[in-house]
Amino acid sequence: MFGKKTIEDVELGGKRVLVRVDYNVPLDTNLNVTDNARIKLSLPTLNYLIS
Repeated sequence: MFGKKTIEDVELGGKRVLVRVDYNVPLDTNLNVTDNARIKLSLPTLNYLIS
């Protein structure tokens, strides 16, 4: 059975990549992010694409 391809399975050199990320994070009453887990989890993907 074939799995889903990851960004490491595709040749992306010299190509433009559009990334959609759900940053629907909880905020406190002062609009400060109270849980940045989703942001932190997306960093490896973004760093991979930048490099």
